[in-house]
Amino acid sequence: MILLFKSALYANKILLVLEGETDISFFNTNAYDERIHFDSPCCGKLEVIKAVNEIRNEGNEKCYGICDADFDNLSGIQYENIYLTDFHDLEMMLIAGGVVDRFIDMFTKHSYIISLNRSEFKDRIKKSILEVCYSIGILKWLNYNNHLLLRFKSMRYADFVTVNNELVEFNLDGYIQHVISRSGRLADGYDFERIKNEYQALLNQNVTLQNANYLNVCNGHDFMYILSMVFQGELSTDRNMNKERVETHMRIGYHRDIFRTTGLYNCIEQALVFHA
Repeated sequence: MILLFKSALYANKILLVLEGETDISFFNTNAYDERIHFDSPCCGKLEVIKAVNEIRNEGNEKCYGICDADFDNLSGIQYENIYLTDFHDLEMMLIAGGVVDRFIDMFTKHSYIISLNRSEFKDRIKKSILEVCYSIGILKWLNYNNHLLLRFKSMRYADFVTVNNELVEFNLDGYIQHVISRSGRLADGYDFERIKNEYQALLNQNVTLQNANYLNVCNGHDFMYILSMVFQGELSTDRNMNKERVETHMRIGYHRDIFRTTGLYNCIEQALVFHA
């Protein structure tokens, strides 16, 4: 990317460094401006921060990064020249933008929903999944705060999440045990009981934390995966659903006008004004 911005074609553009390939597609769709070039090392948040620092050290002050906030919004952590998502991640911004309703309308069997109140049905699905994602997110947040060395990548959701049509249930003990079993060594002094006790304490403390809401604690990828589990069931018009297809439909269904109301879009606009 450093060599790219030494060329005459890109020298005057603002470079926004993103976490991955799909992010480039999203921002070109929802925040395209001929004065901006979106690019990515495709290696995640730490590599974005590193790339921005390296490019700026080479003298390009028109370079910024865009990263998922993860739990940084809750902790008040900011990074120089890095814009964070309004909520936990870009996917949670999509969910907050109303695309879930459109997905449910598109993939629910008419014969299943015909006798139900459509609005209440959609609310049940969203509420049920969000509550489970919040329960999943609390342990991730605890791991973020206390450096427990827990590993969450490629979890088997079916080990602790049960789907019955639009209702989703969560097994806390099964979840903690599943994560511990695949994490190898834990931080010193931690076992199942201590992790569960601290989990419950953080959960209870959260009631008093105004900004620790579902959109900041829940991980959008968890939501997308569990939504795909729901739409592999009897209510679905397409039971071959998976997380990747859900995320694709969500990104396509998201409106540029909604993105323009977000704090992240405002940051991009400010960069354009600053470098005008």
